[in-house]
Amino acid sequence: MENERGITAGEIARLLRRRIVWILAVAAFAAVAAALFTSLVYNRARREYFLTFIVEFPQEDTPFRYETLVYADNLEGAKASDEAFAAIDTERMAADEDIRIARAGEEDALPSYTVTVSGKYFADRAQATAFLRAVVERAVSLAGQRARGDGLFAIFRLPGMVRICGAETYVSGARVLYRQNTVSETENGRSPFAAAVAGFVLTFLLAGALFCAADYSAERKKQRDGTSEP
Repeated sequence: MENERGITAGEIARLLRRRIVWILAVAAFAAVAAALFTSLVYNRARREYFLTFIVEFPQEDTPFRYETLVYADNLEGAKASDEAFAAIDTERMAADEDIRIARAGEEDALPSYTVTVSGKYFADRAQATAFLRAVVERAVSLAGQRARGDGLFAIFRLPGMVRICGAETYVSGARVLYRQNTVSETENGRSPFAAAVAGFVLTFLLAGALFCAADYSAERKKQRDGTSEP
């Protein structure tokens, strides 16, 4: 009975040389794919804009349902307030839940709110800042109008009720305070070059191992069958 022996380093080198063109081709393809995915999908898809604010109403008991700030009708109203927002797809933004709001703070304390929106809807940081402020100020204005019983037609006076003063905005008597860093971007920031190198190395090792295993198994089978070349 013939003793089985393991593969040697020399045999591995010989098998790699035989398949080196295929291995390099597969590894190069993986490197290009990794670089493109990192730059076009992985980094870009994670871009988000954040806006943190607090609201001080003249009447402390003014009801403010902050969840409605990201509802479709409020987004559409903010979009209609400025022609610069005409290209923003607020319908899809609301439908895909690409905008959300969170509350922070104790129940008996003045809370702060953070609005988060996907960056894919905006041309740049400045447009995102302006739009998110418009969304906030419209919701605050409507809350103040409801508290005073101004009625639905008061919405047409909205532009005249907004007064900007530095980092503060006065809306229908309420004061909205924004953080100094109003909007920030979050990206994965991965290097496409590093991704390409990692993809090439890993794929080269994996492809080399697979090709070697396949060729070695085929040769051993030929040897057992007595059909291998001398």
